[in-house]
Amino acid sequence: MKHKSAIFITVFSVSACALHTLMLHTQFSNYTLTSIAKIILFVFFPLIYIKILKERRFKDLFSLKGNSKNTKISLALGFGVFAVIWIAFLILRPFIEKEMIIGALDNNGITRNNFFLVFIYVVLINAALEELFFRGYIFDTLYKMNYKRYAHLYSGLLFAVYHVAILREALSPGMMIFCIAGLVVAGLIFNLLVVWCKCITGSLIVHISANLALNLIILYYLLT
Repeated sequence: MKHKSAIFITVFSVSACALHTLMLHTQFSNYTLTSIAKIILFVFFPLIYIKILKERRFKDLFSLKGNSKNTKISLALGFGVFAVIWIAFLILRPFIEKEMIIGALDNNGITRNNFFLVFIYVVLINAALEELFFRGYIFDTLYKMNYKRYAHLYSGLLFAVYHVAILREALSPGMMIFCIAGLVVAGLIFNLLVVWCKCITGSLIVHISANLALNLIILYYLLT
């Protein structure tokens, strides 16, 4: 039964990511529409999994109750991640092409006029949605089935590969490879935080911190 459940999780998670990626490359590639589609897909597939296999409750996927001490330590880690991202940006800024970033934002309908709403969505809602899907649904469910190594590797890799479609127009090939490697590491760290905190609160805190740093960098390019 556990083997069957792991297959369902793998197929459903790949399907959700693939469908959202396909939408990003169609005439419907509007930021509002793709964001709504992402919310639907990242909630729909876990719900279908729960409905079919009846192994978990949906609220369990988004549990914020765990080791409170380690969760508090995650706040310090979040500040550290924020600082590391900005230090890396300052070092790599000469290799980043502003035109590619602005062009990629424009292709997705993101401008100075609507960036405040996009900023709020990405930092808060999108971070929570990805933690629900990649950590609460994929990682935590597989981990509790005792597929621990697979849970770490699969969720970490899928998290990174999923972002390729989003980042590919904004970065050069070299920077893309660097970012993919960074995303794999980030995914693995998020997974460890889920184990450490016994819930997704720690990974959510760090994810929000990372998204905040990255979106402030995008704001810098929009305003300069």
